Amino acid sequence: MLRNPRGLIAALLTTWFNLPAGVLLGGIGMVAGGITGYVGGAFAGHEQASSLADNIPLLNSLLGSALLQGGGIIGMLVGIAAGAIGGFLVGFLLPWIFIAAASPIEGVGRFLGQLLVAALCGFLYTMYHIAAESWIFRLYGARQPSRRERELIEPVLEDCARRMGLTSLPRLLMSDDRGPNAAAGARHIIVNRGFLEHFEYEREPLAGVLCHELTHWRNADSISNMFIRGVALPLYLAYTACAWLLQMTRGTIAFVIMLMTWPILVSIRYVLMPLQAAGSRAAEYRADQGAVFAGHRDGIRQVLIKFRESFDGASSGWDLAILGTHPPNELRLERVEEPGIAYPLPDAGGPTEPTPVIITGSLARD
Repeated sequence: MLRNPRGLIAALLTTWFNLPAGVLLGGIGMVAGGITGYVGGAFAGHEQASSLADNIPLLNSLLGSALLQGGGIIGMLVGIAAGAIGGFLVGFLLPWIFIAAASPIEGVGRFLGQLLVAALCGFLYTMYHIAAESWIFRLYGARQPSRRERELIEPVLEDCARRMGLTSLPRLLMSDDRGPNAAAGARHIIVNRGFLEHFEYEREPLAGVLCHELTHWRNADSISNMFIRGVALPLYLAYTACAWLLQMTRGTIAFVIMLMTWPILVSIRYVLMPLQAAGSRAAEYRADQGAVFAGHRDGIRQVLIKFRESFDGASSGWDLAILGTHPPNELRLERVEEPGIAYPLPDAGGPTEPTPVIITGSLARD
């Protein structure tokens, strides 16, 4: 549950320690500071221009215009920064400062109480998902494997587990989704038929991806994600409701809803999700290395070469770069390369087989 500390800290701050209030007051302070700074900077620039060039009309006009606008812009930028920082700190810290000033013991008690309730939410949500995982996966289309699928996959799965030193295995489920994917939960591994078909039922790519998913399962990465989502569950529920209302409304009503809920949207999309996704990307690199350590470097490379795009369904650059739960496949390929081997850039028409080379001197890999 503590495997992704960045995501967990973000969940605690956004949901239980006033971050949306800080974002709200920071936004208000940014607007108020920008207006105040622009007016003050413009006035100061005008006064400065008047004192420098009273007797030269052309220079007075030139300096007046430049310093008026320049002072306003500089004042606005300073005001925006000061207002945003000041407003955020007031919203984020001031309630706790008041509580601690009134009674330090009560402040410590409330802080520990928030942590306890957050941990309880995360624990209960995680236990629910573990207990109901089979039903949840079935609702998304997972099913029991057929006899032929078992005969193909289970020997490979058992061999991967033996290579990794695992004494138990998750249950195997199949999905008829044609997407080339596989996934690991707390108690199950799901393999899409689309993955088998893309690789024409070859053993090595299957072994590579099964080692990858077994590493996720062994490291309990899905449990970590469940716990973080459970800790942030109240805010996620509010975020889901806000997003649904924005989709269902238009015009003035949508604008009013956005005006009332934007601190929640900002806290989730620009604080919690990026930090949780960063931990998920680190877990993907670890899972790739699990396939390498199990002796299936070629298998995981074949999978990453075949699918050049990331496995995330990103709709924007922010989604792909910041909210993506999977790193770019080219960077993942680089991490699984064998030292002393020159790998070409793979593409649909070029070679993908590595070429042995001797690397010496400062270019040698550790």
